[in-house]
Amino acid sequence: MVKLHAAIDPDALTEEMRERMLESSVARARQEHEALKDELRSIYDQACVVRNDSEEKRLNREIRQLHDCVKMFMRHWSAHTKWEDSELYPQAASYLGAEPDLFLLMEQEYELADQYLRTFLRALEKVEYPIGQEEARKMTSYLIQAYAVLNNRFREEDEIMLDLTDKSNAYGF
Repeated sequence: MVKLHAAIDPDALTEEMRERMLESSVARARQEHEALKDELRSIYDQACVVRNDSEEKRLNREIRQLHDCVKMFMRHWSAHTKWEDSELYPQAASYLGAEPDLFLLMEQEYELADQYLRTFLRALEKVEYPIGQEEARKMTSYLIQAYAVLNNRFREEDEIMLDLTDKSNAYGF
C-alpha cells in the first residue's frame, strides 16, 4: 500500500522547498478566500433582503434558505480554518521568522464571527414560526456582524499573503 501523505520533516527542507510550499499554500488560501468571500457576500445580501422584507410568508421562506446558506458556509469555513491552522500559518510563521502567536488575533476574530453565526442559527432554531419582521431583523443582525468581522479578517489576511508573495519575489522565488 502506498502512503500518499507522509509527514515532512521541516528541518530537512531546503529554503527553496519551503518557498515553493508557501507559494502553493498562498495560492490555495487566495482561491479559498475568494470562494468564502463570495459565500459570505451572498449571506450578507440575503440577510439584507430578509431585513427589508415585510411579506411574512416570503420572509419566512427566505430566512430558512439563509439558514441553509449559513450552515454550508460554516462547513466550508471550518475546513479552511483547520487547513490554515495546520499548514498555512505554521509555514508563514516559519518563513517570516515569527511565532505562530502572530496569528492569535486572527483566531480570536474568527471565534467572534463564529459566535455571531452560531447565535443566528440557535435563534432561528428556537423561534416560533411564523417569524415577524422585527424578529427577523434581530436575528439577521448577527449575520451582519459576522460579515463585518470576516470581511475585515479576509482583507487583512489577503494583505499578509501579498506581503509573503512580495518577500518571496524579492528573493527571486
